[in-house]
Amino acid sequence: MFWIRKILYPISAIYFIITSFRNILFNCKILKSKKFPIPLIGIGNLSTGGTGKTPMAEYIFENFSQKFNLALLSRGYKRSSLGYIKASSTSSPKLIGDEPYQIFKKFKNIQVAVDEKRVRGVNNLIRENKNLRGIVLDDCFQHRSISLRLNILLTTYNKPFFNDYILPSGNLRESLNSYKRADIIIVTKCPDNLKESEMKVFCNSINLMKHQNLFFTSISYNNTLFGTSNIEIEELKKSKVLLVTGISNISPLIKYLNNKNVQFDHITFSDHHNYSSKDISRIEKEFGDRIVVTTEKDYKKIKNLNLNNKLFYLEIKTTFLKDEGAFKSLIYDALN
Repeated sequence: MFWIRKILYPISAIYFIITSFRNILFNCKILKSKKFPIPLIGIGNLSTGGTGKTPMAEYIFENFSQKFNLALLSRGYKRSSLGYIKASSTSSPKLIGDEPYQIFKKFKNIQVAVDEKRVRGVNNLIRENKNLRGIVLDDCFQHRSISLRLNILLTTYNKPFFNDYILPSGNLRESLNSYKRADIIIVTKCPDNLKESEMKVFCNSINLMKHQNLFFTSISYNNTLFGTSNIEIEELKKSKVLLVTGISNISPLIKYLNNKNVQFDHITFSDHHNYSSKDISRIEKEFGDRIVVTTEKDYKKIKNLNLNNKLFYLEIKTTFLKDEGAFKSLIYDALN
C-alpha cells in the first residue's frame, strides 16, 4: 500500500493544487457563496466513503422537524435521474437515490429533494415552500457556492481525516487544512466506552480552532428488527440468518450481530448497489429457508423486488457520548 501511494503522489499533488486554488478563489471572494433567506445546515466530510451522514441528518430531523418546517436537499448519489426532483409518493430509490428515499419514507413531515446543482435545488425548495424554516444539505462540505449557517464536518474514529492523504493516494477530497471551514466537527463510529482521555488526544490531533465545537458519537442499533412484522434480535439466535448488505462499511453491523451471538452467512454488494431480479433469485435459490437481515437503506430496495424470504432490517441511530445538549443548542440556535 505504501508503494502504491508513493507512485500516486504526483497525481495527488496536481489534485491538491487544483482544489486548493479553487478554495483560494472562494476565500478571496473572487468566487462567491450565495446567501439565502433561511438557515442552511450542511453535513459533509473531507474523506470519501461512509462517515454517517445519513444517521446524522436523521438525528436532526428526529429532534427538530416537529418544531421547525425543514427540508432535505441531496444530490441523490447514483440515482438514474438528473436535475431537480422533489420526492413524492411515486419516487423510488433508483429515481432519487438511496438515502433521500430512506429519509423521505421515514419522516412524513419534511420535504425531500435532490439536485446535483445545490443553488438551484435550494432556490426551488424555497420557492415551493413559503413556510420553510431551514434546509439540511447532505454531502455538501465541498459545495462552497452555498453559504451555510452551520457547517458540520464528520470524520470516523478509526479513519480520521488528519491521518489521511489527498486523492488518489488517500481518500481526502481536498487539503487537510480545509477542516478549518467547519463550525462543528463530529467524530463518528466511536467505541461506546471511549474514555475522556482518548477524546482529549483526538481533540489535540485535530488542532481545533477557537470557533469550532467537537463532539463524539457512536452507532447504536435497535434491538427490534422491522419488516412486515417485528421481531427481537434474540429471536435470530434460533433461526438460519442471511445478512445482505450494500454499504461501504459493514464492520459495525457485523460486530453488533457477533456480540448478540447471531450466526449468519453474509452476501455483500458494493455501496449503493441497485438490486436486480437476478440478485433476488440467487437469494431465494441458495438461501430459501433463511431469514434475511439487511440495513434500512437496502431494505427499501430489496422489498420493492418482492423477495419471498422473510425480510427484516436493523435501524441505526446516532448516539452522543457526551454534550448532546450542547449540540442540540447549536442546531436550535442555527434554525432560529
